Amino acid sequence: MIAKLPHNPRVIVAPGHRALADEIRRFVGASPAVGDWFLKLERLSENQAAALVGQAMKHGGGALLRQAGDGAADALVRLPGDCVDVFLGALAREGVGSELLEAIRATTAAWERSTFDLQCGTQVLHLGPRTLLMGILNVTPDSFSDGGAFLDAGKAVEHGLRLVAEGADLLDIGGESTRPGAEPVDAATECARVVPVVAALARQAGVPVSIDTSKAAVARQAFEAGATVLNDVTALRGDREMAAAAAQSGFPVVLMHMQGTPRTMQQAPRYGDLMSEVVAFLRASMALAVEAGVREEQLVVDPGLGFGKSLAHNLELLERVGELRSLGRPILLGPSRKSMIGKVLGVPADQRVFGTAALVALGAARGAHILRVHDVAAMAQVARMVDAARGTAWDPGDAQT
Repeated sequence: MIAKLPHNPRVIVAPGHRALADEIRRFVGASPAVGDWFLKLERLSENQAAALVGQAMKHGGGALLRQAGDGAADALVRLPGDCVDVFLGALAREGVGSELLEAIRATTAAWERSTFDLQCGTQVLHLGPRTLLMGILNVTPDSFSDGGAFLDAGKAVEHGLRLVAEGADLLDIGGESTRPGAEPVDAATECARVVPVVAALARQAGVPVSIDTSKAAVARQAFEAGATVLNDVTALRGDREMAAAAAQSGFPVVLMHMQGTPRTMQQAPRYGDLMSEVVAFLRASMALAVEAGVREEQLVVDPGLGFGKSLAHNLELLERVGELRSLGRPILLGPSRKSMIGKVLGVPADQRVFGTAALVALGAARGAHILRVHDVAAMAQVARMVDAARGTAWDPGDAQT
């Protein structure tokens, strides 16, 4: 179960973002030592904060405190890697609270997990040994990147099969645009677009088919047609029936962070602490799903690049995406052809393959398990090269000499 706490522990062992790295360097007086653990804990009581500082110092680490108002404090705790268990035992003897200790233990265990299995009906997706690719198939007239190209069901099925041949490990089919400012469509229209395509690809593609929708009625019909994954950009919050539909299906669920709605999300998005707010949102969404009956081992988290984020927010998310490991679930990232690439490179959506490749490489290197992409053939090469460089899923004996 997900610990429901006023504080939000996150484990940081390889800080990537410049601001956080600078903060940690000031904290330790140099770059962090290999194996050091960094725990970010929020909304601690005075007694908890005092105990954390004292025990961290006793065990060869330290802590930075910041007042958070109402007598609460946030803490950044540094510990040598071999002292975490002893540190937690000492905190337990000081009586800092079982819920806080349970959350820290769960978070450190989650961080160390690297592989996951998602049960997609009769098929299983093995996440971790290599980076997986989710091929995007928009059956809409107004998608930001390929609107109208695959509105015809026959063309959509043909394209989906092409994506699988190019290396897609699963397909994501959507019938409603979620681009900034997009107008919603009714469930009947969305079903008419996606259900025939889902049914055909579920029979022919040989890989799991995901339904990209925030409507329970659409999800249910897609499941009946053969979809075995739910990708909901509202994290089950857009339709009060969706959590029950997801639980009844038993299929994997992708929970995405979004500030606002597609119509409003890019109207001056603001964050006090971007990563803390994204992590807290996803943690709460996981709890909502589990309470509804979704099995925790079937959950996937997505930080929502481009959904209620400025360019600066998106760049920070990419640099720090690995911190989502603290949630203990596989990470999905969707950088493909996003407007952030256009803002940096000054190119339209159909010319963003190189920018996408850069973000796919960064995302895979930072720990994303699934990359959601349009240009599967090119991104498959990128992902394979990153996996080889990281020493995963690549046998040197298979290389051509």
